[in-house]
Formats: sequence, structure tokens, C-alpha cells
Amino acid sequence: MWSATRSPVLPSASALLCFAFALILARQWADRRRPHQLIWSLGMVWYGLASGADAIGQAWGWSEAIYRTWYVAGAVMAAAWLGLGEVYLLRTTGYGEFAAAGIFLGSVPAVYRAGKLLQAGEQTGMEAAMGLAFAGIGTSVILGFVAWEWPEWSGHAALIALVAGSAYAAVQVLGAPVTHAEMLDPVTGVPQGAALPPEVRMLTPMLNIGGALMLFFGAFHSGWAYWRDGHNAERAVSNLFIALGALTPSITGSLNRWGLTTSFYLGEFLGVLFIFVGFLASREVITRRGRSLIASFA
Repeated sequence: MWSATRSPVLPSASALLCFAFALILARQWADRRRPHQLIWSLGMVWYGLASGADAIGQAWGWSEAIYRTWYVAGAVMAAAWLGLGEVYLLRTTGYGEFAAAGIFLGSVPAVYRAGKLLQAGEQTGMEAAMGLAFAGIGTSVILGFVAWEWPEWSGHAALIALVAGSAYAAVQVLGAPVTHAEMLDPVTGVPQGAALPPEVRMLTPMLNIGGALMLFFGAFHSGWAYWRDGHNAERAVSNLFIALGALTPSITGSLNRWGLTTSFYLGEFLGVLFIFVGFLASREVITRRGRSLIASFA
């Protein structure tokens, strides 16, 4: 009997759409040299690599290398880089404070984890979790200050923080032991993070949750502004779809973290699909310089 969770169809479709989208964004960046387009293109490459790892694992079997690729590209990189693109896009609108708030909220799981470990008397683990929480909260404070005083530099400040944070997290994931029996949900066959040690998994929420919130807040902020303006209805709709694209995989990814994996691949596909539809719904994409969308592929 065919099962969507054990089939490579949905993750393959997600990967192909991501890579096609990344090429379009890279072409836009080559034409216009706007940094958010290049960063979004990189974010879509990470998203596509995570989905591609899913597809390969379901089609030919999971190995430790494929699992690590899936976790680094999906849990560490994809949402964070897409969120960074939103910071660059809106860096002169006062949005940087929202981005700092996203990182702050992404640090909350580390604070919670530190409290649980303190109650359990696990001093070493508690200190590691608290150090991570302080790093995330400190980063959010610094980014908030930069966004307040020098908003035009908020994108660069966030880029420095993201490069440092994602590099550290990736090194930890690639070097950590993997429990092979925990790589996949035994019922659905969907990969889950439980195969990695808890101290490594603590690194990802501030990148994953923080990046998703940046993308969601940015799209919602822009959509609301266009809606109030009343003259850019298509951009309001565009940003609504992008916000949905940020929210959907975040929900299914969070459910995956808690062992509810049935909807994971569907959320992954709908996420990139909604973002792509939002991109197409923008009047700037369709009518820019009087060219049709098809011409942008030439």
C-alpha cells in the first residue's frame, strides 16, 4: 500500500521546486544586485538540499551522511537564511527589532531546557543550555540595538550572527554521534531529530524558530502595510502566501520534534509552494520592466 510518508514523491517535488525557485532568485540578483534576493536563493538551496536528502533517504535508504545532511540543511540552515533575506529586504523600515524578537523567542527553548536540567540536578547540561540561552538572548539584544541606532546595518549585523551561529551548529551536528535506531519514526519512516544528542538539538530552535519567525513577521508586516495602503492588493496577497509558507513547515516541523511526523512531508511541500505562489503573486515579478514571467526564464 502506497504511503505518502514513506514515498520520495513529495520531498522530490519540494526539492525540484526549491532549486527552480533558487535559480529564479539568483537570476534576479544577477540583474538587480539586491542582497535579499541572493540570500533567499541560498535559503532555497538549503531547503532543497533538506528535501533532496528526504527523497534520497526514502528512495534508496537512510545513511548517517544523508541524515546529517537533512538535519544541517533543514533544521540549521533553511529557515534561518530565508529569515535573513527578510531582514535585508526590510532593513530600513524598522523591521530589525522584529528580527531581534524572533531570535529572542527562539532562545526560549534553551531557557526551558536549562530549568528542567537544573531541577534534575544535571549541572553540566544545565550550564551548557544556559550558555546557549545567554548567547541567543545577547545576540537578540545586540541586533535590536543595531536596528534601533543604525537600521541600514541591521542586515549585515544579522548576517555576521547567522554565519557564526550556523557554522557552530553545523560543526556540532556533523561531529555528534548518531543513534541509528532513532533516525526514523518507526511508524511513518519520516526522519526525526531524536538520533542526535539533546545538547546538539538545543542549538537549532533559535536558528530554525528564529528564522521562521523573521520570515513570518516580515511577510505579515509587509502585507499589512500594503493592505492599509489600499493600492497594492496583489502585494498584500503575495505576502499573505509567504507568511503561510513560513508558518506551515514550522508547525509540521515542531510536530515532528514531538514525535508527530505524519504531516511532515506535506508541510515541507506546502511551505515552498506557498512561498513560490507569493513570489508569483507579486506585481513586481509579473510586470517588472514590461516583461512576462516566462521571459524571466530565458
